[in-house]
Amino acid sequence: MQVQSPFLGITRSLDGAVLDSLVRAHAPMSIAEIARSTESSYAGVRSCVLRLTAQGTVIGSPAGKLTLFSFNGEHILAPAIREIVNAKSRLWARISTIITETFADTPVYAAVFGSAATGTMRDDSDIDIYLERPKRADHDRFEVDAASLAWQVSRLTGNEVRPLVYGEEEVSGAMADQRVLADIARDGVGVAGDAAAFRSRLRRGARAKSAHAAH
Repeated sequence: MQVQSPFLGITRSLDGAVLDSLVRAHAPMSIAEIARSTESSYAGVRSCVLRLTAQGTVIGSPAGKLTLFSFNGEHILAPAIREIVNAKSRLWARISTIITETFADTPVYAAVFGSAATGTMRDDSDIDIYLERPKRADHDRFEVDAASLAWQVSRLTGNEVRPLVYGEEEVSGAMADQRVLADIARDGVGVAGDAAAFRSRLRRGARAKSAHAAH
């Protein structure tokens, strides 16, 4: 699954991208605007919009010389379409719930990072999840819980899930990979814990690494 394009989990046609664009739109759109939004050809979008209009999921309204199109929120399929469009936010919420229900020691901070967070996933992309182990947590049990989380999320999406585990003391120390953690702090989607506190620990770690290198 490409988290940023959930309709691709069902169909490769342009219909999904057009519906996604119209559901998210704040106002009716012209075919040219839909084409720009979906990065698709005018002809392809026009054909798709006319087909969806015939099915009733899209409504066309005259606006001068143009026809503007909008999503038909009253359609019997509207709730199902919205569920698909909102799949990404529901996935983040589900991951957060799984963490709460699975871990004996809840991560100090957890975040989805990498292509799933930045919206650049391909069909074969992994879902990367950062998990920060509390200082007093049992290491072996935490690894088991992380593997369980990976399995459960993989069942939800079909993607391989790769947990990245760091101890709380490692983040604020000198040995962590600061580049990876900086990427997580910048682009990661937090699903557990306090992002501001994580960034604070990361700054302490950067200072500790600089001091270590100076010696």
